[in-house]
Amino acid sequence: MKIRAPLLVLIYVVAANVPFWIASRSMGLLVTGLFNVEVVIIGILSVFLRRALAIGLLLAAILLDILRGINATYMLSPSEMFLSARYVFESNSIHLSDIVMIAICIAVICLAVTLTSSDSMSGRERAFVASTLAVFALFCGVADVRSGQTKTFEGDGQVRNYRLTRFPAHSLVMSELVHQRFKSSIVAGAAARVSSASTRLVGLETTSAPLGASAPPPNVVLVLVESWGKSRAADLEAALVRPYVDEGLSEKYTVSQGTVPFHGATLNGEARELCGSAIGVGLLAASATQLKGCLPAKMNGMGYRSMAVHGYSGRMFDRSEWYSKIGFNETWFREGLQRSGLPICPGPFPGICDAAASVWIGDQLQKNSDSPQFVYWVTLNSHLPVPISNLVASPPACEGNASIAQSPALCSWYQLEFNVHRSVTELAMRETARPTVFLVVGDHAPPFSSAKLRDQFSDKVVPYVLLVPKRSGMDEVPQGLRSLTVETHSPAAMRTPHSKKNRSLAAPSGGQ
Repeated sequence: MKIRAPLLVLIYVVAANVPFWIASRSMGLLVTGLFNVEVVIIGILSVFLRRALAIGLLLAAILLDILRGINATYMLSPSEMFLSARYVFESNSIHLSDIVMIAICIAVICLAVTLTSSDSMSGRERAFVASTLAVFALFCGVADVRSGQTKTFEGDGQVRNYRLTRFPAHSLVMSELVHQRFKSSIVAGAAARVSSASTRLVGLETTSAPLGASAPPPNVVLVLVESWGKSRAADLEAALVRPYVDEGLSEKYTVSQGTVPFHGATLNGEARELCGSAIGVGLLAASATQLKGCLPAKMNGMGYRSMAVHGYSGRMFDRSEWYSKIGFNETWFREGLQRSGLPICPGPFPGICDAAASVWIGDQLQKNSDSPQFVYWVTLNSHLPVPISNLVASPPACEGNASIAQSPALCSWYQLEFNVHRSVTELAMRETARPTVFLVVGDHAPPFSSAKLRDQFSDKVVPYVLLVPKRSGMDEVPQGLRSLTVETHSPAAMRTPHSKKNRSLAAPSGGQ
């Protein structure tokens, strides 16, 4: 009683959390609470269960704890994580040494429980363990309730203040239920579609006829920006899109900004912008028939030649396969771009530098072609966890912005995102074979491992910027590509940061 029972309490309160603490540190996982209360509950039950069963439950709880960290960080439901599991080890943020350390730690914990617990524990020992753990769990729960950190029947997602408790299994279940409800609500809708910036941009809901020879259409470049979320801080949001306020750009383009709802991670963002769909990870198993209504196929039907560009390997999420099935005529990934001389930048997924990819895309747009080009570019370098030494050339200073000056991770993310927007504006200012429309949109909010940093971004919407050439040739573009009216999820979020004459592209006041 003097040693065994207190040690058992210590294992369930502290030691059982160590694997997740290691994983959160090494893999950049979001910590939604300090202590796993479900492990504490298992500790209470363990004094009444056979030792083998208690150890089995503890092992399952620890593994679910790490899965919940991945789920919360990367906004993947349990079913999406299962479908994506084979791609986990592509990331440079996951090292074999970390996995071995976590595995050894779990083994030591299970061994410690084996040595300190016994099926023949005395009633006094059982009472001490159960009562001590129950008081600890109650204290942590009351503390979180009093601080407003617990919402009944909801997953422990983003929180403003640090909380003591986390409930991994409960949160995983709630995450899957929310995901399934979201999918069901979409399927039950009249058009079974989700809001996207791209479908509103090109007007394909009303225009699908091939382009006539007398009406030269513009190129269209759709940029899906990795981890570009809508900042709640006005100064940070303004700093990110500062390149689009350039006077030279406003003379050449009409610039509009707005927001669209997002759900899930990058694949969900791709499905949203390419298909106006909530299919998400389902893209991996979708047939060409199921994808025939998506943007590349529609653009091809209108006479465009479509090209997809991504700076990482085409093996990741099988993009080399489903990009072809969805209708892209050309696909360019890290291997091909690297052979073309483009440099590699660091990060959890080392790949082609975004700035270099932008220059390469500009070179393609400068080529004379009988067909207009539709270029879809998924950026890479701002994927979290971002490298603190990010190799951005001439990075913007963070010191003058109170929202980002105190966090090296947020500063690096800001510089990487700014680098993309600056690269897009430089691309937009280049002379190309024909006028080019640019739509730049975020895929999801940045999945910082810090709840405090996450709370600086909307968990509902992502921003976009739309650039439409002011050249006279645009007057001859078919109506479906010329009347680029863009509605937003939040009318208040739409603004045209230039003169009043640019309002032709702003959303109607009642836009949804």
